[in-house]
Amino acid sequence: MNADDWRAFCDRLAALGDEIDGDDLVRAEGYRHLANQVACWLTYSLGHTDAARPMFFRSSDPVYQWGGPNADQVARRAAISGDGVYRISGSMGTCEEFVLQVKRGASQSGGAEIDTEILASSLGLRAGDDFELLLGGDGIALAPDATFVHVRDYYFDWKAGPPATFVIERLDTQGDAPPALTAERVAAMLDTAAGEIEHSMSFWSGYQDRMLAGQATNEFGGPAPAGRGVQDVLYSHAPVSLGDHEALIVDLAPDSDQQWDIQLYNRPWYEALDFRHRVTCLNHALAHRSDDGRVRIVIANRDPGCVNWLDTEGRTDVLATIRWWHPPTVPTVDHEVVALDSLADLPPVDTAARRDELRRRTVHTAWRYRT
Repeated sequence: MNADDWRAFCDRLAALGDEIDGDDLVRAEGYRHLANQVACWLTYSLGHTDAARPMFFRSSDPVYQWGGPNADQVARRAAISGDGVYRISGSMGTCEEFVLQVKRGASQSGGAEIDTEILASSLGLRAGDDFELLLGGDGIALAPDATFVHVRDYYFDWKAGPPATFVIERLDTQGDAPPALTAERVAAMLDTAAGEIEHSMSFWSGYQDRMLAGQATNEFGGPAPAGRGVQDVLYSHAPVSLGDHEALIVDLAPDSDQQWDIQLYNRPWYEALDFRHRVTCLNHALAHRSDDGRVRIVIANRDPGCVNWLDTEGRTDVLATIRWWHPPTVPTVDHEVVALDSLADLPPVDTAARRDELRRRTVHTAWRYRT
């Protein structure tokens, strides 16, 4: 490991920056996205790749943005080995559900496949409960080539209160001192980080174009699963492009106990729009339902002064994504572009009520991401 190795690492990052193209906003967000990925995967490689001494790494949050993050969840991962024995323990806090997956592969963008998926609800866990899971040994079987645990914890009600905590320990190597630092380990760490950054930039920057190929603007595609996401969740996506005097109306008819969400993302970097300080996402617990049980979502560049507005941040183009959890049948989505001033039939929201809505988000996320 020497100065040439460091320069080679930096040259790999510089080459990624040279590939960023588009209008002023797309380029600016592209460079921010690259800086984001450097911070994310350098942090991961520096302290979270040792399967003998694992720690959970929060890989998706308001800072680390990649791969279409879900605003209702926190995503975290920890390195494991298929021959190890691990205990995962913690408390649900205000978390209403978590999904724990054991995966094989380097990362979600590098070919990770799901071996095992466990839901908190399947274990009878609810908000406020403590939990303990054993992986390997006499616990949940690990495949020989298992490489990491991926946990998503969900907050649908957006309450103010402590979030879930997750602690991972490797039981069969506790007490073993780590090996001394070597030049080879530092070089491997930099190579791992650069590889993850390169995977993420190339895979996710073109993901929306591949996903939306041939799809008309302002129309949602048919609900379908995502192979490496949470199992038994259906997704529907729409490329949205609106003028300041237009709105995209999205009509849903979910069952009363159906879990679902809708969220907006930037293009093409697949980052969530600001869900802490703007209403850029809604779900079954937050959206207003009409008396007949239907939900009408309004996507617009300006506040139309009604319920269920999703704020595009004034962007011309965004991606809208709907998720349905364990739907009993294939859901339907009706959508229509209308004039922004034609929404008088929807319940109004005044300035004070909108500020309360935004305050709820800010307070909840301050708790959720407090550390």
